[in-house]
Amino acid sequence: MSLKRINQLNSLLQQKLGEIFLTEFNFPPPALVSIIRVETTGDIRHAKIFLSVIPDEYAGGALALIKKRLPFLQHELMKTLVLQRIPSLHFVIDIREKKAQKIGALLDKVKKDLE
Repeated sequence: MSLKRINQLNSLLQQKLGEIFLTEFNFPPPALVSIIRVETTGDIRHAKIFLSVIPDEYAGGALALIKKRLPFLQHELMKTLVLQRIPSLHFVIDIREKKAQKIGALLDKVKKDLE
């Protein structure tokens, strides 16, 4: 499948899963769960969904709830999307943002130490 089509599919999956999270999932307050990005393989067999959970201590519970309801998510996507194949969903917590914040804090510390 072309890169353009994969990117379109990634956006569509992100949008639809976000809608399902809003309407069908009750994450424990004050947890805020958002989909950062979706990466689908070229053969459309697998999609990795990167999540952000705020505050961090709710990440494990939110991920467990999502994985528990994975068959429901797959079913909802099959109902709403017209695709030959719905990719197998794999949810992970996105740590890229946290790493960037850590690096930024370290750079700020080095800058203050040099002054």
